[in-house]
Amino acid sequence: MKKILLFYPPIGLYQRGEDRCQANMEGSASGSIRACNDLGYMAAVAAELGFKAKIMDYPAEKKGWNNYINDLKSFKPDFVVMSITTATIEKDMEAFKTARKHIPGVITIAKGAHFISCTSTELNQEVYSVMDYAISGEAEFVIGNLLEAIIENSSLDEIKGIFYRSKGIMVKTAEYEYIEELESLPFPARGLMNNKLYTRPDTGEPMATISVARGCPFPCFYCLTPVVSGKKLRKRSFENIVDELEECVEKHGIKEFFFKADTFTVDRNWVIEVCDEIIRRDLKISWGTSARVKPLDEHMLKKMKQAGCWLMALGIESADDETLKKIRKGATKNDAVNAVKMIKKTGIKIYAYYMLGFPWETKEHIKKTIKFAKQLNCDFIEFHIAVPFEGTEYYERIKNTDLLESRAIGHDSYLNPAVKTNFLSSDEILELKSQALREVCLSPGYIIKVLKNIKSSKEFFNYAKYGLRMLKTSLKR
Repeated sequence: MKKILLFYPPIGLYQRGEDRCQANMEGSASGSIRACNDLGYMAAVAAELGFKAKIMDYPAEKKGWNNYINDLKSFKPDFVVMSITTATIEKDMEAFKTARKHIPGVITIAKGAHFISCTSTELNQEVYSVMDYAISGEAEFVIGNLLEAIIENSSLDEIKGIFYRSKGIMVKTAEYEYIEELESLPFPARGLMNNKLYTRPDTGEPMATISVARGCPFPCFYCLTPVVSGKKLRKRSFENIVDELEECVEKHGIKEFFFKADTFTVDRNWVIEVCDEIIRRDLKISWGTSARVKPLDEHMLKKMKQAGCWLMALGIESADDETLKKIRKGATKNDAVNAVKMIKKTGIKIYAYYMLGFPWETKEHIKKTIKFAKQLNCDFIEFHIAVPFEGTEYYERIKNTDLLESRAIGHDSYLNPAVKTNFLSSDEILELKSQALREVCLSPGYIIKVLKNIKSSKEFFNYAKYGLRMLKTSLKR
């Protein structure tokens, strides 16, 4: 039986399973890590092929290089599969170097959004010489074909969406084509995952991520989603989604969920079908999801609340309508105001996301967004610095200008952005971000609001933990 180790390397706490985001959680104000579904899906596919799989999320486990080396020695994998981020990719290669040192002949495979837009020339640099294969499509759909081809020593050119070595040189096959049949995948191998690591941020209860849909038809110019998941909305059936929810409840004792979709609420009728099926099966669960500020309506929101939705993450981005137009958000400041009013009326909490540092932004633009965040007074708030990931329209616009101080490799959107604006340096953007956290999330009014909603000592402890992290983050500059 072949063995395969799928892992997140012990290099910082990044959202490695979120290829469109890849955020450094140590610099996040209030974000929580999500389950390693990318590893879980690939492990489930490998198991169907007869592999013995092991999943390790070293950062979430608070385990280091010695633990990784011990796992290599004891498990003795034939394959190691690593999820990389653009910010850490060069450091991540140390994990492959270590694997080869302790298991000569081990086959190394990497997956991550960076491989979708990078070139073969880049991957022929010395730092990547320890990597045998890289997946440049949706890894869970590609990994099975890749493993079979390697084992059977068959042609790799027929597999779309990979890089492989030919006579020592990394070459790329044809572009990956998005799979319509999402239900052809097995459920993630949660029996191999440490589900207690991934929790609901307020209660600390185990929280599973359910990938319900992929793709987004909207053209936001900074977003990696069209690159990672495509522009067409691909949805799982409501029956299949709720089957997975039932398995989590009955087999793993998980009752808290995050519904992962690039935008959950676009197809209103489908959302209502999912909710009706949860209600019909009488699942006593709670869940959160992400959405755009429109389209939303009160009937759909009430149905979501009835089915257990407690939190919606909204990409509000900016308080400036001209900025929203330039980034092709397809929404206005007033749309955000209306969305927040509707959601609050339903009793669902809101996690509001704002973005700072677009090329044309001045200090006044950012202060306007900070003021707007205060006005909306949402339950959870995050300020991101806009990162021009390769493959996005944002990157293409500024790649040959002095606004891009370096490539995104080695940089992240929280702690060391690689960009500046026409009016602000990267240090000034970081200072304004820290100011935003202090003025909005650490204000007396916001703290009092949070304290009033705490229902238990456990919740108090969790909010205090996030509050201390937020304070630390806001004082970094």
